[in-house]
Amino acid sequence: MKSSLSLLFVLLGLFCHGQNLIPRPERADKREGEFLVAKQTEIYSPAFPDLFDYLNDHIERVCGYRLAAGGHRRSIQQISIEKHEGGLSEEGYLLDISPSRITIRANDRGGAFYALQTLFQLMPVSVYRPDAAQHAETFAIPCFHIEDAPRFAYRGVMLDVSRNFSDKAAVMRYIDWIARHKLNTLHWHLTDDNGWRVEIKKYPELTSRGAWRGPGEVLPPSYGSGNERYGGFYTQQDVREIVDYAAFRNVEIIPEIDLPGHSQTLTSVYPETFCRTSGSVTYKPEEMRETLCAGREENFEMLRDILQELAGLFPSKYIHIGGDEVSVRYWRNCPRCRALMTEKKMKTPAELRGYFVHRLEDLVHSVGKTCAAWNEAVQARNLRPATLIYGWENVDVCRQAAAAGQPVVMMPASYCYIDMKQHPWDRGHTWAGRVDVRRVYDFEPADFLSAERLERVRGVEAAQWAELLNEPERFAEYQGYPRLCALAEVGWTQPGQRDWNDFYRRLTSGHLERLGAMGIRFRMFPPQTEYRSGVVTVTPEIAGVEIRYTTDLSEPDESSALYTEPLRTDRPERYRFRAFGCGGYSTAVFPVAELFRAELAPAEQRVFRVPLKDYVTRDGLWLLSFTQRRDNAMIVRLEVSGPDTAYTIIRNGQKINPLRDLRLYADSANRTADLLVTLKNNSSKREELTLNLRPSPYIEPAVSVTSSLTCSGKFPIRNSADYQFSSYVRTVSPCKAGDYILFAFDEPVDCEEIDVRTGLPDVTRYIVTDGTAACSADGKTFGEEIPLKPDGSVVLRPSAPVRSVRISIRGGNGETILGWQDLRVVPRL
Repeated sequence: MKSSLSLLFVLLGLFCHGQNLIPRPERADKREGEFLVAKQTEIYSPAFPDLFDYLNDHIERVCGYRLAAGGHRRSIQQISIEKHEGGLSEEGYLLDISPSRITIRANDRGGAFYALQTLFQLMPVSVYRPDAAQHAETFAIPCFHIEDAPRFAYRGVMLDVSRNFSDKAAVMRYIDWIARHKLNTLHWHLTDDNGWRVEIKKYPELTSRGAWRGPGEVLPPSYGSGNERYGGFYTQQDVREIVDYAAFRNVEIIPEIDLPGHSQTLTSVYPETFCRTSGSVTYKPEEMRETLCAGREENFEMLRDILQELAGLFPSKYIHIGGDEVSVRYWRNCPRCRALMTEKKMKTPAELRGYFVHRLEDLVHSVGKTCAAWNEAVQARNLRPATLIYGWENVDVCRQAAAAGQPVVMMPASYCYIDMKQHPWDRGHTWAGRVDVRRVYDFEPADFLSAERLERVRGVEAAQWAELLNEPERFAEYQGYPRLCALAEVGWTQPGQRDWNDFYRRLTSGHLERLGAMGIRFRMFPPQTEYRSGVVTVTPEIAGVEIRYTTDLSEPDESSALYTEPLRTDRPERYRFRAFGCGGYSTAVFPVAELFRAELAPAEQRVFRVPLKDYVTRDGLWLLSFTQRRDNAMIVRLEVSGPDTAYTIIRNGQKINPLRDLRLYADSANRTADLLVTLKNNSSKREELTLNLRPSPYIEPAVSVTSSLTCSGKFPIRNSADYQFSSYVRTVSPCKAGDYILFAFDEPVDCEEIDVRTGLPDVTRYIVTDGTAACSADGKTFGEEIPLKPDGSVVLRPSAPVRSVRISIRGGNGETILGWQDLRVVPRL
């Protein structure tokens, strides 16, 4: 199967040879003929001599031999990399391929480097494989004339290494991959509340103590790192090597030290930097001491020392100082902060944020750099004109920064945060919505800003926050690709030349195989599943990939059963399917019945009628789920109508949430009824909608939940008894040894397993890091205490009907609060 998959991609590559370039060039004219690379071919690179070996390294991967250096003479076969004086923009290039010569011309080295990336995409896929098993004596490159240049000067990715650490080799691979897609900036988030990752020689404890968390460390366990010492940091020599590696690949690294908030690492290592009350430093170990004292002048002296060392490590003109999510609660009670407010005639502690940002601007300027900051910094007003603002919260803050006259990098979370879910059954955050590859590709800055304000946009950036990178292995690659391919095209290609269908064809007709050859464990598009009349049929999104499946709710891997033909079953909810191909893998999906697929014109409202008897095959809980391209569709009304029943599920309108299922309880009365769905498109563009139905794999026995902990009014304890798996409970204080959470069923429940989860849904945060779970048959006596896993979860497999489930907490979790979710109860067959 794997060999046939490779053959399929080879054939597709031949059929579309040269047509699957990503990002799409400004102009690419196909010509007759091919350039044949052979042993006598020469490389001529007088203007950019360091690219000679780089190109030769890639050719050697394909051929097994290196090419000779050419001179001024015109050999029969020559690849020439030349400097082009004038007429080309920065990072622009000309690539001309004829049967006798390949000519690259660029004004700067960046343009020449990107011309090579385009050339590599026209070569066999083995050009990316250092360990290629076979070599070709010769190979052909199709003839083209390509003229290309980037739309935006700034095309970046933010990589967080504080929450979960990436070693030097992993960062270098990351840089290589983004460079191959003509992304030219790595915004490196080096510090946060969870770890300090860059060596500062004047303050060595920032890394000797602040780079580690766990029992006995100054930082508690977090984000699934467990009760073991976890962490790491980059020495200054590491940083220099990474910076040089990036510079060779035309990638600028902008370091970020997040200030004055997100500074718990600094305040934990050096407690004197924290606020005082009544003349002394006062805090509790479980508190998030995440904000530096604004009234302590010595803090600014310390920060200048830190920034001075950073300035010597990073050639970039920018240092990013954060400035986001700054809590002022400690400043209110700090005598030094209050004295500063009096001195500066400030009325509220919030004004100190602006004061701190301006001080940081001055410090960055004093070490010879320009300040960059998150969009909250705009609230300080009167920023230096060159301060670069990163608009992350939404498009409105990008407008506000541009209106204030600041240069802007646009990275609104609802389009550019690649830690968001790509699919309802993916691991990921949800607060900014669903961000799949098409959502990223649909991002167009000109849709949100006037022409005047668009001129202040320096470019676009994706954000890879690391809360979720503890598991599974290499999840950063799954989150990143192919979404970063889409972001690359947003940043490089002019909007008039961008088209989703064209991009999707280029991506799936060859580029996914290239991602695999680069060594990227990317996210494959999931298969399409259908359950109808007792039969599950699965169709791969991309022809030729392998489909593997399980029948016990577990996630399939490459050793699971191979899907070859439709499967007959009366328990489709137990099946999960996953696509594998070219080194990538997809979300594990359940079988669903597609009730309808529709397009709604702007402002259109329409009623859809679905006969449930065609889809609902048994009594019990069924789940309705919507998908939509944009975010403005609304369920005006959802009701069931039939000869024996009539009731309304949604009466007064509700915005579609593609990450939250709607319930349908099937019984003898409504299985013969019709489902009536009234939808309205509130978007100014056409909306694409799909409604799916599937049986739930779980049961929902009546349960009451109690705890020794006090729960938040916004995230109340009843959230863990409603069986809405997108909701959860939060406490108002930290947990401690002796705390408990008790689930008591109204009646004993006979079940195969109970999935117990603490923390946020699909996010390893606010979990129980030290605790156990146990079942009770009578609600009084509990059986074996099973330790929770590092992600705060455990699966219980009771041998008898269960009356109660208890989570016993044996210690704090290093967070200010605790969270937990509904039980997932799998019925016994």
